[in-house]
Amino acid sequence: MQPIPFEHNTPSCSFTYTRTREGPNFFVSHYKGSTRGHIDPKECWRVLGVAKFTDSGQALKKWCIEMDELYVQSKLAPRKDTSFASDLADEVDPTAETKMIT
Repeated sequence: MQPIPFEHNTPSCSFTYTRTREGPNFFVSHYKGSTRGHIDPKECWRVLGVAKFTDSGQALKKWCIEMDELYVQSKLAPRKDTSFASDLADEVDPTAETKMIT
């Protein structure tokens, strides 16, 4: 689990992308004394506030989207949701194989 740093990091403003074996990959942003984790690449970029319109802010946006497209987990085959609240639960009638006691 080696973090991939953004090339224009400074001590007061740094961004990294961390690939994980299990679970979603994520970004870590450290800006203005606050460190946060982000799964969405645009949320990581939005941390900059008004500074996101600068040249380095645009480079960060490009890097975040590039990292997400390169290593995103959602490009794998989607898993079927078989939880209780999913739509698949409605397709199967749970009382179809039961008998009424009279």
